[in-house]
Amino acid sequence: MGNTPTSQSTRTICVTSGKGGVGKTTLSVNLGLAMAAEGHKVVLLDGDLGLANINVQLGISPEYNIMDVVKGRKTLAQIVCHTPFGMDFIAGGTGIPQLANLGEADQTAFMDAMGSLTGYDVMIIDTGAGIGANVIRFVLAADDIVVVTTPEPTAMTDAYGIVKTIALSRPKPPITLLINRAASEKHAQQVVSRLTAVTKRFMSGLSLELLGHVPIDPLIEKSIYQQRPHILVNPNAKSVALIRAAAKRILDPDYQTPVTGLSGFFQRVMSFVSDR
Repeated sequence: MGNTPTSQSTRTICVTSGKGGVGKTTLSVNLGLAMAAEGHKVVLLDGDLGLANINVQLGISPEYNIMDVVKGRKTLAQIVCHTPFGMDFIAGGTGIPQLANLGEADQTAFMDAMGSLTGYDVMIIDTGAGIGANVIRFVLAADDIVVVTTPEPTAMTDAYGIVKTIALSRPKPPITLLINRAASEKHAQQVVSRLTAVTKRFMSGLSLELLGHVPIDPLIEKSIYQQRPHILVNPNAKSVALIRAAAKRILDPDYQTPVTGLSGFFQRVMSFVSDR
C-alpha cells in the first residue's frame, strides 16, 4: 500500500458554489466516495459553518464537530467520524469565525491540533454557498477548487460571482467547473464556454476547465431522501459513472496541481482569519 500519507502530502479539494440548491454537498459526498472506492484515503470536512448537513446525507449523527477543536476540547484527529462507507468525515460547526478572537498561544495550539491529522490522501472541503468570508477562506486555501453550477441562468450568474471573487484574490486559481443537471457533455461545455467568455472579458489569463457533468437523475433525489449516498445505492446509474470520471480526473497525476498539505491549508485559513 506504500507509505502512510502525512498531513504534508494530503491534497485539499474545495467544492463550492455561487448559490445554494445546485447539488454541491451531494456531489462532495459522492466524489469522496468515488475516490475512496479507487483506494484513496479520503476525509470530508463539512465547511458549511452553521448549516452543516453532510451528516444528514450520510445518515450519521456525529458526537463531535470542529467547534470542539476550536474550544480545545479535542484534536482534529479525535473528532473524525469513521463511516461504514470507506470515507471519513469531520462535522462542521460555527467555530471558524471565533478564531479571530483567539490569542497567540491559543492560535498556536489550534494549529498544532490541525496538524495532528495524518493518514489521508485527500481532504474534500464542502463549503457553504456564496461569497461569504467563511467560504472564501476555505476556497483560497485549497490546492484545488471545484465550482459547482447548473445551466440555470441565475446559478451561472452566481458561479461567475464566486469565480471573479476567487480570481481577484488568488493569482491563477486552480478552478474547475462541475456542471450539475446538464443534459449532456455538450450542454455542459456550452455552460463552460459562456462562463469563460464572460470571465475573459474582465479577467484576462483566467482559464476555466470542465471537470465533468452530472445529468438530471431522479435517483439522486431519491437517495437524498433515503439519507444514503447515491453512488452506493445506485452504483450502475449513468450519473454515478460520470461522478466517478470526475473524481478520477481531479486525482489524475497529469492533471493535478501542486500539493501543499493540510498544514499549509490550515495555516492559510488561519492567516485569512487573522487578516479579517
